[in-house]
Amino acid sequence: MDAKNTRPPFLEGEEKQAMFNAVIKKIRNNFDTGKKQLEGISDVEIKQLKDRYSHFADTFSGGFLVHSALIIDKLNLPKGWFHYFFNLKQEIRNIAVSVVAQDGAGVLSLDSLVFGSISKLNTNENYMHVSQVYRNTRNVWVKNEKGQAYLLNPQPNFYDSTGRLEAENYAAFSCEQAPGYTVIRSSRDGFEFRYRIFVPESLPGEIWSIAVKNGSGVKRSIHIYPEINFGLDSHPSHYFVGMAVSEVDYDAEKHAILAKNLDVKNSFPRWAALISGEKPASFESCGDLYYGFGATIIYPAAIFKEKLSNVEAKQPLKGMVGVFQYEFELEPAEEREISLALVAIDPAVGVDQQINDWKEILTQTGAEAELENVNGLWDRIFESYLIKTPVGEIDRTFNVWGKYQSTLCSRFNSPYDVGTRDMFQYLLANCVFEPGYVRMMIPYLLSYQYRNGRIPRQVSKFSELHDLRSFMDCQLWMHDLVSLYIQESGDFDILDEEVGFLEADHKTRSHKDKEPIYQHLLLAIKSAYEGNLGEHGLCKLGYGGWNDALDGLKGEHSESVWLSQLLVYASRKMRELAEWKKDQDTVLYLDRLIAGVTEAINISGWDKQGYYIFGYDNQGRPVGSSANDEGQKHLNENSWAILSGVAPQERISSITHAMEALETPFGPRLLIPYSKKSSKDVGRIADQAPGHFENGAVYQHGVMFWAKALLGFDVDAAYENFVALTNKNRIPDISSNPDIYHSNYTAVPENPDYGKEPYYPFTGSHTWRMMFLVEMLGIKFGLTHLRIDPKVPADWSNSVADGELIFKVRKISNRKEHPDLLIGMEVYRDDSLAPGKKKVLIDGSELMALNGQFQIELDDPTFGNGSGRKKVIEIKVYVPGLTQIRKSRSIFPTHN
Repeated sequence: MDAKNTRPPFLEGEEKQAMFNAVIKKIRNNFDTGKKQLEGISDVEIKQLKDRYSHFADTFSGGFLVHSALIIDKLNLPKGWFHYFFNLKQEIRNIAVSVVAQDGAGVLSLDSLVFGSISKLNTNENYMHVSQVYRNTRNVWVKNEKGQAYLLNPQPNFYDSTGRLEAENYAAFSCEQAPGYTVIRSSRDGFEFRYRIFVPESLPGEIWSIAVKNGSGVKRSIHIYPEINFGLDSHPSHYFVGMAVSEVDYDAEKHAILAKNLDVKNSFPRWAALISGEKPASFESCGDLYYGFGATIIYPAAIFKEKLSNVEAKQPLKGMVGVFQYEFELEPAEEREISLALVAIDPAVGVDQQINDWKEILTQTGAEAELENVNGLWDRIFESYLIKTPVGEIDRTFNVWGKYQSTLCSRFNSPYDVGTRDMFQYLLANCVFEPGYVRMMIPYLLSYQYRNGRIPRQVSKFSELHDLRSFMDCQLWMHDLVSLYIQESGDFDILDEEVGFLEADHKTRSHKDKEPIYQHLLLAIKSAYEGNLGEHGLCKLGYGGWNDALDGLKGEHSESVWLSQLLVYASRKMRELAEWKKDQDTVLYLDRLIAGVTEAINISGWDKQGYYIFGYDNQGRPVGSSANDEGQKHLNENSWAILSGVAPQERISSITHAMEALETPFGPRLLIPYSKKSSKDVGRIADQAPGHFENGAVYQHGVMFWAKALLGFDVDAAYENFVALTNKNRIPDISSNPDIYHSNYTAVPENPDYGKEPYYPFTGSHTWRMMFLVEMLGIKFGLTHLRIDPKVPADWSNSVADGELIFKVRKISNRKEHPDLLIGMEVYRDDSLAPGKKKVLIDGSELMALNGQFQIELDDPTFGNGSGRKKVIEIKVYVPGLTQIRKSRSIFPTHN
């Protein structure tokens, strides 16, 4: 029996903790001894660890996983598992994002997590929200008829004076994190509670629905106090202190607490409101009166009074708060529900009308209709592209949560401003399930391009304070995006759309002398090439060279191998578009560029030990080479040598052999780490703990680059690297993150946090994870054709018998000439085929390969008349079974 058998089920007892800790110790020992993460861990133990804190509630349709929710059923997690939901509208400004952890912690922000806060954590917060703080800004207090107060949302670290965890007083707790909303459920003191938060499609804010049911057999009275702290900080900062410009008005007719920041120098002016759907008994807006004063405040003093103060705060020392008091008398089994909204208010336009817009939906039926609309929008996104593979964790990520994370980042991509190189990559995944949004974003992003072809590292949606650091790669990511968008949509007209430029004052987006997007793309190529090559014929490094922490290398003469490879990669994408436009002058220009830069990379970027180096510092000395004492090998330059087509075929095996030194159970690390002594020469990277961040961690973005590079010639090796960073290889106690999001990096052996993923979810790794699967699954539109080229790893083909289905795909076409075309593909094992061969049937007829490729031109009669009516194409692919799996490299042990 559990040593703490009186504890509620959501609090783990000592015996279970000891059992789990013993298994985790074995995993840690595997790390220490250089073994695979899960070696010696049984399938039962793995499942127990994966289900320790939560489980998934999945929905299936037609054999495909189409919806998923994470049900958290333990209160004490490795850290705060924050969930993000946001406006799903196709607009650029006034996008609200709500961040909510399992205990209610989090914030509401508008357009920027840090600069656009509406509510606020009242202690130091990190833009990734990686840790929770005591005062979590979003609470619902409860007071019973005896005057006893507690939270509706149980907290993991509240203790009484005897050391007893306060959460032991609850009979039940769970937290549901689903696409678009969170629901916290609890019961205590004979009451059952439900606390749901979601963000509607368009209005900038979050809707709360709080329900309480009397679960006792007698009539009860209860008071409910929803509470938030307003966080209307100025941008870039207050000229004095925040409270000096803070002021609250209360609209008694609309039941709205209106919080104002009256700072006239605020470049991002916004107000906020907490609006009640029904009349409250009282309200509070002044932090001074609500919390009182003292070094430690656990319970707000005001809730122990008969009523809140009903005071409109003016310059409160402890900030502006929003609190309502509701008083209910409940018969046995009676339930009451109230609706509220925490919202962003634009002070420059009709404030009353904005509040009225929210009041219209703050009814039980109104809130339910809004949520139903949000759910429908997500269903359409999820069902646009579905897969069923032998690995359920991969299906769940691709079908639901990968699309969800991609959509989040594309609308709310950065903690500060819009990172241009980030957004160009984030939007790649959106091309395959939401090209309309991509179509809106491309001209917007290109409007910040200078006339010389460069583009700022970050641009601000709400001010002119753009990030002007000299990153040289930002403009070179646009070609991949525009090319993929056209492939998925067939919208070639975008190339002719005229877009203006950001002027030299770094502020004005001019509409004069606009150029077609095609010319913007060409200017971007020229900006990285003409007048930008160094002594070795490589692109000048500028600020970052992808590894931003090597900022000590910036200098007029520093050169980057990776930036040169990216230039070649972008030029190849540009060349495809130039060929389509029959622009032969540009084709010849790009051919010369590609040949010349490729030759320079292969001469000056190649190390005698058989791999590509990082580049050269300002003194012309090699960096990331065997001649260096530290940082001898870097992953990205070797991934991109393959991705860009720069590396000759005869060098591939040498590259892959050299990169084996970087392997970990979570994929290859970014580089062999630097140490403190290099700080003045290479930059802030040496100030980072070994194995964290850019200093030799497993940067998941980098692993996805490497996996994608390998996919062209070694499917099994590519898949092994890919799957190392999927949920199949994640243990919550090790990674510390929930399985609904993927992180930007994983700590490696030099650090005691080995295996931990400190941050989520703002990372470009998720889009490359999605695009890896798109490429591997093998249904992909080109500019003028549909390619069928599934790359089946041995793990998948050997999971079924001869003649059985390996995986299937269902994709809805977004091509203009074939809208709503439903493409279904099933891949079967057929051992009668010779190794490396495929057989492809389309609607029952065999498709013959042309130059080794199975593809159909989009004007082929197979696609019908293109009238817009829905049509189904059925594709069947047959591949031989693979009899040997490279177990020596597999990250997963074989269990008997």
